Amino acid sequence: MKSFFLVLIMASVLFASGMPPAESRAAEEYVLSLNLPIPPIHNRWHFALKQWTEELNKRSNGRIRVEPYFAEALSKEADAFESVKDGISDMAEFSYDVAVGQFPFHERIFTLIRPSMSLEDPTPWVLEMQNAFPEVQKELDGVKVLFSHALSVGMLIGSKEPITSLADFKGKKINVLGDYQVANKLRAFGASVVNIPMADVFMSMQQGVIDATSCDYDLLVSRRLGDVVKHVTLVNTTGLVFAVVMNKDVYDGMPDDLKQVVDSVSGEYGRTLFKAFWEKKQYESLNTWVSDMGGTLHVLSDADYAEADRLTEPVMREWIDIVTKAGLPGKAIEAKFRELETRYAKPWNQSHSIDIAGKK
Repeated sequence: MKSFFLVLIMASVLFASGMPPAESRAAEEYVLSLNLPIPPIHNRWHFALKQWTEELNKRSNGRIRVEPYFAEALSKEADAFESVKDGISDMAEFSYDVAVGQFPFHERIFTLIRPSMSLEDPTPWVLEMQNAFPEVQKELDGVKVLFSHALSVGMLIGSKEPITSLADFKGKKINVLGDYQVANKLRAFGASVVNIPMADVFMSMQQGVIDATSCDYDLLVSRRLGDVVKHVTLVNTTGLVFAVVMNKDVYDGMPDDLKQVVDSVSGEYGRTLFKAFWEKKQYESLNTWVSDMGGTLHVLSDADYAEADRLTEPVMREWIDIVTKAGLPGKAIEAKFRELETRYAKPWNQSHSIDIAGKK
């Protein structure tokens, strides 16, 4: 049955006792492949995904066992959704933004975040958007969606030399981790944009090939970017949304009690687990970068933030056009996003980043 298999642990016992087939199914063990884009040393595995797989095993009394395949061993991250849909893998976790154009809503929803705002609580924000517009789930037809989760704070600008005003962006060569719309935001500030793979960012920064890069706090520590990135300017470029999905045939083939286990460990449990992970690791990394690596946060003036928001407005308008052409209610989505922004985002001067690290 595609990539997952069944082990009849008590087959001989059941046969001898004459138990009906429904009872024999209850003894089956399910070994499920999990396709991951990250290596086994990654924080997301150690502090979130591993705990999630262990909870599946625990609640099923050992009858569900997840076998992780790291570093795109089963497919490229951009193909992770299709790998689950086609049965190459039983489950996968991936970032929506890597498959450009496949998930118009999910891959770019935080294109709408204003540069002046911090993503304080993005995971429930995504859930409320999904609930408000159930039609966006059509992007995920063909798989069982277990849950989505989102990166706290957002993608900011890390540099060797301080960028303390909007004018400082002019002429800077900045690496972009994100799609062309993120690049267009920075171009609107007068920056020169390049695209360098994450593996080469440290050396490129060290050698002066680039002046700055988009990054989050965790990358400063987990990738040691903080050894060369000594300044972070609190200008938000985007946020990242991730999905955990499962092959529908695999799920449908499970007995009801194991389906209930999968459901109970997904949904709210999964979102809560990852929300806690993102908040803990992001702000722990910020504290480490400031206290141990000599990093400094920079906040722009109110006037500069207002201008940055104005300059990036055309990029946001373009996103609305994209989702509208994809058959989604673009203007209504934008209105709902702005409504939730007041609850789940904060201006940088009021953000948790400032509570932890202060400002200059």
